[in-house]
Amino acid sequence: MITKPVVLVGAAVHTRNSEPGQDYDWYVKAGDMQLFESMEEVYRLALRDVGGDVPRLAVIIRGQRVGFLVGDLPSKRQDHSHRLIYDTLYFEFDSQYQRSVLHTAAVLLLCSKKTYKIHEQHFTDYAEQLFYNSHATHLILETVKLPIVDKQPDFSLTPINPEKLVLFSNQVNQNRCARYLIHFAHQEESCFSFVSTGRVSIDKCQQVADKTEKCVLLTLSAEVQTEVQLKKAPKSRLRRIIGF
Repeated sequence: MITKPVVLVGAAVHTRNSEPGQDYDWYVKAGDMQLFESMEEVYRLALRDVGGDVPRLAVIIRGQRVGFLVGDLPSKRQDHSHRLIYDTLYFEFDSQYQRSVLHTAAVLLLCSKKTYKIHEQHFTDYAEQLFYNSHATHLILETVKLPIVDKQPDFSLTPINPEKLVLFSNQVNQNRCARYLIHFAHQEESCFSFVSTGRVSIDKCQQVADKTEKCVLLTLSAEVQTEVQLKKAPKSRLRRIIGF
């Protein structure tokens, strides 16, 4: 796995403790996080407790920050009923690392299931390190290593250039999305989000889309055969939602 060190400004971990009565929650919130509440809402709407064997991840770009979330990371811990505990990891970076974050998302979309397990363990190690230091009063990680693209997408596939689009999450559309992310050009005044998830309805996807100016979502919902253009929210309402 080829990686690049990137400076971290904030991090959070959604997991659970092994003791009875301690359910899943954000046990770690550290550093300076400006996009966490927005990412938490995306997680609640589209990534938490959903079925399907696909990458679970999200990216939000807004202003001078980039947020990256990867979910369903299997830890080695078990709860009091001997069920495996899963982590969800959130990192936040300054916008200068936008390209690195988008390339990491592309890596997770392009890699084989075998290679995905390697990346999954890489992020699980970070999540567990943060969890075991959850009582620290500062962000214990100054830098993290993000995977970089070592496999190019298929350029023969139809490119996507959407404002708000949801696609069925198969290998072809994952490849198209990876290509889009690798070559993504962000405008500073806009807000962009990308989500790869499991069986999430169009209605939930629309709720995510309503909170951003541009977005691309991958879902396993049977409502989406290939791709569906989502509705655009009025600009005045959108500005109120995202704080512009």
